[in-house]
Amino acid sequence: MAETSLLCVGNLTIDDVVVDGRTTTALGGDALYAALAARRTLTGVRMLAPVGNDLPATLLDTVRDLGIAVETGRPRDVPTVRNRVEYAPDGSRTWHLLHGEEEFDALSAYPEDVPADVSALDGVLVSAMSLRAQLTLGPWLRTATDATVYLDLQEDYLAGHEAELLALLSTCDVFLPSEVEAVALAGTTDLGRAASLFLDAGPDVVVVKTAERGCVVATAGRTEHVSTEAVVPVDSTGAGDAFCGAFAAAHVAGADPVEAARAGAGAARVAIGGYGVAGLLADLGVVGSLL
Repeated sequence: MAETSLLCVGNLTIDDVVVDGRTTTALGGDALYAALAARRTLTGVRMLAPVGNDLPATLLDTVRDLGIAVETGRPRDVPTVRNRVEYAPDGSRTWHLLHGEEEFDALSAYPEDVPADVSALDGVLVSAMSLRAQLTLGPWLRTATDATVYLDLQEDYLAGHEAELLALLSTCDVFLPSEVEAVALAGTTDLGRAASLFLDAGPDVVVVKTAERGCVVATAGRTEHVSTEAVVPVDSTGAGDAFCGAFAAAHVAGADPVEAARAGAGAARVAIGGYGVAGLLADLGVVGSLL
């Protein structure tokens, strides 16, 4: 019997994280956080993330050594996406994209980057990329594969695009927004009502991530709050992405949505325990970061 397979699609980034005036640089990106978190549960994990022209070819060897198949799509002649993430004393953060939106879009995945055997996959997690990439990839995936499609969005592009994004939900089976994204997209702070609106748009499962408060898991017949164990974060940059990767891995392997949410929360706790992906790497037996 073939192993359960999950493809994590998104970006690779170089993140400069600033906490208390100290800057730590590490390789990150939603696809990487998600794939590492998924690898805690599945052996059949693949990652699709376009690579910039300044990223050494050997840098992802550690990821490959963990058994994650790395796909980079078409060659790109632009530098790797770079973010500066500044944390305030209250724990809030401000993101600065150091390259432009055009470069970010150029390093987002499109249908021509997706592996040819996509129809054989069990699950595909589409993490936040450029708006154009997500609006293009979602409908294409729905026709190209019968895999369970998991979707996460990016809060930066929600305003003014609500109708398009609500329509995009018809192309996924599981929608995994953050609380900020859910409130902005649904126009209500009532997360139960927001989840109901999203279910009406097409997915079978909606999971609204609420950080240290856990998440809201909704299906057609049930809405449940799933709590989590709060911990003091070292770096919460990839918590949501790790949650999505672990949720998708557990769910596609047969866990029900609540069980999968608990797996996601567990991975998020691990992710925030170190800078960049160091916490997830350590959990998988690797010491250090990827830069």
